[in-house]
Amino acid sequence: MKPLLLTLTFLLACMLSFAQRSIHGKVVDESGLPVIGATILVQGTQLGTTSNNNGEFSLSIPESATHLQVRSVGYEAVTIPVTAETSYTITLHATTQSLNQVVVTALGIRRDVRSLGYASQEVNAQELTVSHQPNLVNALQGRVAGVMIGSTGGGPGQGASILIRGVNSLDPGKNNQPLFVVDGIPVDNTTSTLGTTGGRGVQMTNRIADINPDDIESITVLRGGAATALYGLRGANGVIVITTKSAKAGQFRVSYDMNYSYDVIDKTPKVQSLYTQGYNGVYDSTSFWPNWGPTVADARKIDPTHPAKLFDHYKHAYTSGNQIRHTLSLSGGTDKASVSSSVSYFHQNGVLPFTYYQDISTRLSGKLVLSKKVETGTTILYANTGGNFYDADRFNEEMTYWAPRWDVRDYLTPEGTEKTYGNGNAWYKAATNKFKSYVNHVIASSYFSYQPFNWMNLTYRFGVDAYQDNRTATAPGPKGIPGEYVDDDNGQGFVHKYGINYRQLNSNLLLTLQHNWGRFGTSLRLGHDLLDRAVDEVATEGDELDIYNLFTLSNAKIIHASEYRSQYHIIGAYGELELSYDQALYLTLTGRNDWTSTLEKGNRSFFYPSANLSYIFSETMHQLPSWLSYGKIRASLAQIGKDADPYSTSIVYIPTGTPVNGVNLWTRSNAAGLQSLKPEKTTSFEIGTDLSFLNNRITLNFTWYHSISQDQIIPVATAPSTGFTSITLNAGKIRNQGIELTLQATPITSKSFSWETDINVSHNENKILSIYPGLQRIEVGSQFGYAGATVTMYYVPGGSAGDIYGSHWLRYYPDGKQPPTHVDKKAPLVIDSNGFPVRASDQQILGNSYPKWLVSWNHTLTYGNWTLSFLFDAHLNVQKYDQLNNFMAAFGIAAYTLNRNETIIFPGVHADGTPNTTPVWLGQGTGPDGKNYGAGYYRNYYRGVSENFVEDASWIRLRTLSLSYQLPARWLKGTFIKGLNIGFTGNNLWLHTHYIGFDPESSSAPAGSNANGFAGFTYPALRNFMVHLHASF
Repeated sequence: MKPLLLTLTFLLACMLSFAQRSIHGKVVDESGLPVIGATILVQGTQLGTTSNNNGEFSLSIPESATHLQVRSVGYEAVTIPVTAETSYTITLHATTQSLNQVVVTALGIRRDVRSLGYASQEVNAQELTVSHQPNLVNALQGRVAGVMIGSTGGGPGQGASILIRGVNSLDPGKNNQPLFVVDGIPVDNTTSTLGTTGGRGVQMTNRIADINPDDIESITVLRGGAATALYGLRGANGVIVITTKSAKAGQFRVSYDMNYSYDVIDKTPKVQSLYTQGYNGVYDSTSFWPNWGPTVADARKIDPTHPAKLFDHYKHAYTSGNQIRHTLSLSGGTDKASVSSSVSYFHQNGVLPFTYYQDISTRLSGKLVLSKKVETGTTILYANTGGNFYDADRFNEEMTYWAPRWDVRDYLTPEGTEKTYGNGNAWYKAATNKFKSYVNHVIASSYFSYQPFNWMNLTYRFGVDAYQDNRTATAPGPKGIPGEYVDDDNGQGFVHKYGINYRQLNSNLLLTLQHNWGRFGTSLRLGHDLLDRAVDEVATEGDELDIYNLFTLSNAKIIHASEYRSQYHIIGAYGELELSYDQALYLTLTGRNDWTSTLEKGNRSFFYPSANLSYIFSETMHQLPSWLSYGKIRASLAQIGKDADPYSTSIVYIPTGTPVNGVNLWTRSNAAGLQSLKPEKTTSFEIGTDLSFLNNRITLNFTWYHSISQDQIIPVATAPSTGFTSITLNAGKIRNQGIELTLQATPITSKSFSWETDINVSHNENKILSIYPGLQRIEVGSQFGYAGATVTMYYVPGGSAGDIYGSHWLRYYPDGKQPPTHVDKKAPLVIDSNGFPVRASDQQILGNSYPKWLVSWNHTLTYGNWTLSFLFDAHLNVQKYDQLNNFMAAFGIAAYTLNRNETIIFPGVHADGTPNTTPVWLGQGTGPDGKNYGAGYYRNYYRGVSENFVEDASWIRLRTLSLSYQLPARWLKGTFIKGLNIGFTGNNLWLHTHYIGFDPESSSAPAGSNANGFAGFTYPALRNFMVHLHASF
């Protein structure tokens, strides 16, 4: 701290000793917004300064000064006379090729993009709302380079995850998502799985989705370590900075937004419709087997009630859905006091029957300018959400078992019990097995700003993020009617109640000192940060209901209860020094020290620095080609730490079993903590350039980055003889490196027509450099497959995060050397003497769940009052396990099983390398050659090899297409309506993929899970057809 104090003293001394006559003022643009970094010079001298983050400046001038020259990149220079006044408001007008852009960076600091030595990208309100996504994370799809959005499907209220520059933690349970900051206050984006585990795979929402996208002014994505360093360990995975719409001075304004959507599934798997219920080609209307019977025509000869056409359950069992949102916004005020507010209602009915989600949210923000030196403001966001959720994986699994000879929608008997031919009915399960969640969520923040001098500002922010999530799972027991089918999911009935209470307090004090010494500029920021978090989770589960449909805990015969509490604290102190020269060269140095409560005293304090450099060479190199309008190179180096989860250093005891003689039983946890745990460290470096061509008609941003995370905090398996099954310790190293490219262009611009386009391209390479010595792998997650087709995701040294391991066909290699890790699909299959391919005895890498390339291409065309925008989005070179395909093969549902009665010769060679020439029948039972083939090829061989079901999950889609029309003002003259915009939007209107199952963008894992390689049984993605309007009054 001593160097910082010396710097502060030096700045204060110089400022106090400055010239005699002082003036001050503010530089603004045509909208009245501050212009940051504008240069104010005394004409004919080198005396000058630059405007601060509020557009304000102060300058000592000689008595002889007559004029001031004011300029800023992207604005026309102006010269104004010096008068006897001491206060000036200077308005700059943007040039046609404006490059001036101000973004919100760490801690809510607004900075000129030209001064940043790292990559950042901003998404404005129009870009966010063009797709009208209910979850604002999904609204970022295809908008930012280096950012991967993962969806859990199109279900009502379902979550979405976001990953920036790859996975950087080897702990399978660690959250790799970025920090979300709303109006300067960090908030929670957890997707809680409480109550959804243990066979109930309900997909829940992520908490940031509680914010109405219509309330957002802009989102800035901070990707590198230097960009997020001031947030400390919480910013290790990147930061999403959200700025909500705030109060502005001016006339009182009222606006109304409405959008309505008609929803259908965007993709279903192809199924065969020739063969019906039964097994071994024999028809049986009560058989468990849905599609191994005879042809429909042959079945109808036996059973006249058999429908002429089979149901396609993956289309028929789902319904159409809809969404509607209404938002009413109000704002207005004066320069001294202003207020902004909104209220929104959203409701979605899912395509999976009986599912829905509802969100009522409000926003209130106000700003009060008490004097030229004092300002305060408050923002409150409140959301009340609720809905009924169902396990889509279970729904699709039950539809796979259900014979398409029967209508799954006919699910109730006259007595109200489950109607079935013998297998469980997916519609009955969805109708009766309910999981409801109701959330009250408050995000509130206030700030107080005091500016005693033009060169000094003191800002204090305080915020709270708190929510209560009450969840209830219910299912009725049997009614006791003779012959009643008792559903295996509902059993004897149950009522399970879960409660989540979350509270996070944030406190931040920031002192900013700014001054410019002619062409030199200085800015020093010193701050203190505090986080206090408390979580309380309660589960009370009652099973075996006495009265079959009375869902109270007192009606349950068996009750289990549990509770988890945690507390977490971080104290941080930080500083940032920014130096600039002639608005062309910027150097920023930061340092932060955190003290965390999750590590022991000797290791809980850790410091990490960063440095970034920005050089606008087009400002100083005057011999550049005329076609180069702007040029900047940038570089940054940063180090960020990560702490452990609460209680990772401890050996804990947990209650277990039923009390004996009134004494509670306790057992030691199988996981051991290590008191010597130290923080993880991630060192990142990036270099890039920002270029503009042809009078800024084309801009290019390119970044190369490299990061290494080491001293990973991971659970390591231990021998049970130690008394534990795992211990948490520091081990392992992981690397991410890649490129990000953004290209923006305005090919056509005229008075009546314009065309703007932008392309985002990113590529990340992840490599696991090491894990704990002697440990071969760390399991991330697995998903079941029949007869040995189960796949598992592992972290293995030399491999990559996202690698999927599974069984594969044995292949022939003339030299006898099989590739050690990956399957060589170009090598010939080894065919057994019976004529069928052979499954290898080992497991190998079959694919990777993270795309090698993320590409998006956006267009906006404007003609008069018409605006057309469309976005193409692509995930390339990515694989996922298709569990649905595995089940469809096992039960004869997939379209490719139509060849079941054919005789073929499998291409390949025998173990000695000689070509296979043995014909085999693919069907069940005795074939045309008189041989008994048992359960047939698809059940005996195909379904048991993972390789067949780890599929190419790459896709290209028309993410969004939107057409809108702004009604001419003359049409509204004489009415109370000042403006009216109407439009149509379609999402997922076109999809190209080779994936067999539902849309591979959907995932079976909860939002934020690292086990993201499974996408078969999942809630299908949606195709939306929307109408919307915006009216202002």
